[in-house]
Amino acid sequence: MSKTIRLTSLLLFVLSFVVIFMTGGLAKLIPNASQQSNKKHAPIAPIRVMTVGSSVAEGWVDTEGGYLARGFATLSAQTDHAYTVIRRAKAGDTSTKIAAQYSNWLKTVHPQVVALSWGGLDDANAKTPMAQYDKAIHNQIALALSHHAVVIVVTPPVTRASYTQYRVQEAAYLDREMAIARSFHSPNVVVCDVFDQMKAYLVAHHQTYVPYMADGWHPNSRGHILGGQLLSQDLLAHYGQKAISFHG
Repeated sequence: MSKTIRLTSLLLFVLSFVVIFMTGGLAKLIPNASQQSNKKHAPIAPIRVMTVGSSVAEGWVDTEGGYLARGFATLSAQTDHAYTVIRRAKAGDTSTKIAAQYSNWLKTVHPQVVALSWGGLDDANAKTPMAQYDKAIHNQIALALSHHAVVIVVTPPVTRASYTQYRVQEAAYLDREMAIARSFHSPNVVVCDVFDQMKAYLVAHHQTYVPYMADGWHPNSRGHILGGQLLSQDLLAHYGQKAISFHG
């Protein structure tokens, strides 16, 4: 009888230990649903977009940073991916003027996307030879790709000068810029032609450029808003809900 009691006591002790382990010790090893949910929804760092160009790309006179910033803000709002814009576009810069700085920008900013948006006006005003322009655009794209950054070549919104002072020259520079980008035949180089789409928009809506202008060379906020809408539409059409990311 005493042996039976001892065996029963031992069995109860073992069972108690198992219950304690299962409810306490094992629980520490297995994360609860809340912990798993927190890991699943951990914040993801925004995708860094470095913008390059001159005053229109910089967002001159626009309160929201211009068509590039507006375009990527819309992309952030309409997808599950956040984009943060680091502006290196600056008034007065030309395609050939930034050669010494550009490589350093890529090293310090570490962009995942480079938005090249030379408007052609500064180069037209500086009379940049087309051969030098071609070389500068090609080198900027190639260098960004070597840093595993996607390159999005964006033509700018139209300005008064697009129809008057530099009507022929600006179109020629922009055509070369797009042709060079397409010559890479790379999924990591994308062209968004805001310039020609905005021209077509104005014709389709029986409008002139006047309501969209701040001055002879720069769009006002309304012009930047339209440019940003056209850019975001292109990006959404190309990438859908996927994040912009480097392939290869």
